[in-house]
Amino acid sequence: MKKILLMFFLSIYVLLAKEIVITKYIENKPVICVNFTGPEEINKILHMDFTVLDHFKVNYGDCNNTTTKIDINYDNNSHILKVNYVKNNQTQLIKLYKSRSYAYFPFLVHRAVYDINEYFNMPSAKFLIRKVVYSLLIAPKESNIYFADYTLSYKKLLVSGGLNIFPKWADKNQKEIFFTKMEKLPVLYMYNIYTGKMKKILSTQGMLIVSDINKNGNILLTLAPNGSPDIYLLKNRQLIKITNYQGIDVNGKFWGKDKIAFVSDRYGTPYVFVKNLKTGIVTRVLYHGKNQVGMDTFKNQMVISSRETDNAFGNNTFNLFLVNQNDNSLKRLTFTGQNMFPNFSVDGNSIMFIKRENFFSKIGIIRLNENKVFYYKLPKILQSFDW
Repeated sequence: MKKILLMFFLSIYVLLAKEIVITKYIENKPVICVNFTGPEEINKILHMDFTVLDHFKVNYGDCNNTTTKIDINYDNNSHILKVNYVKNNQTQLIKLYKSRSYAYFPFLVHRAVYDINEYFNMPSAKFLIRKVVYSLLIAPKESNIYFADYTLSYKKLLVSGGLNIFPKWADKNQKEIFFTKMEKLPVLYMYNIYTGKMKKILSTQGMLIVSDINKNGNILLTLAPNGSPDIYLLKNRQLIKITNYQGIDVNGKFWGKDKIAFVSDRYGTPYVFVKNLKTGIVTRVLYHGKNQVGMDTFKNQMVISSRETDNAFGNNTFNLFLVNQNDNSLKRLTFTGQNMFPNFSVDGNSIMFIKRENFFSKIGIIRLNENKVFYYKLPKILQSFDW
C-alpha cells in the first residue's frame, strides 16, 4: 500500500505561463544608466535581474540623458564585484561584493541589484537574493538535492546517494533544510547546507513529507503511518493529527489565521480544501477545473494549479489561479500549457512554478504587481523545489 501511495504522490510531482492579468504599481520608473565591465556571462545575469525586477528604465552604456549612473566592474583575480553609484558625475556610494570562487558570481550580482533597488527605495525584491533548493531525478530511484540561485545559474550538490526528495527550507535564514530520504522506511532529515551536518528527525511507514513551516516554527507534514496519508502538525515536538480521512490528504499549508489548506481526493479526484482549526469545518476552495494538484499560500493568498482539460491520450492544460480569502477574489495567472507546483516568494509578490512543454520543463517566475512572467530552461526534471 505504501508503494502505491508513494507512486501516486510522485506521479503528481513528476507531471510536471503573455499570461498574467494583474495591475502594475510602478508607472514612472526611475531612469538609470548601467555600465558594466567584466565577463559576458556576468553581464547576462545583470541584464536578467533588471529585466525580471522591472522597477527601472535601464540604459546600458548610454548615459547622455541620465543623471544617475551605476558603474559595475567584476575583477576575475579577486572575485570582487564593485558597484559605484554616481549622480551628476559625483560618486555617492561604493559597494564591494566578494566571493571565494568565480562560480558564485550569480549571488554577487543578485545582491548588488537588490541593494540598488533598496537604494532607490523601490518595492521589496527579496526574491533576488533567495536561494533555491531542489531535488533532481537523475536515475530510477535516485535523486540528488542541490541549492542554487533563483535563475538556477549556480548549482551546488548537497545530498546524493539514493532517493532524496521534497527538500524544504527549515529556517528563514536558509541555513538548513528538511528532506525525505527513502531508506527501508522514509526518514525525515534536517541538513545544514554549510556544515553538511545531518540530523534524523523521525521515520515512519508510508509517506513522510514536510510541506510548510510557519513563523512560530510549527511544521505541517504529510504522514501515512496506517496506510492513508493525512496532515499532521508538529508543534513543541508533539505530533497532532489535523485531518482524518480514509483517502488521500496531502500538501498541508498554513493559510491565514487558524486555517490549514491541503489537497484531498475526498471528492474522488484531488481538489484544494481548507480546514478551520477552531470549528473543524472543511470546505472546498476553488470550484473550477477537473482537479487541482499543486497549491501554495502566503498570508491570506493562495495560488492553485488546476487542470482545465480532460484528454485521456494527450497533454492536459493546467493553469494557475490566485485566490484571496479576504475578499474572495479570483485571478487567472496563466492561460496555456502545463503550469504546476507554484511556490510563493518570501514577500508574496512573486510565484515560482514549473511549466512543462513536451518532454522539457521550465522554471517560471510570475511578478504579480509588475504583470510579468519569465522563464528559465531546465536540463532535467525537477522532482520538487523550495525558495
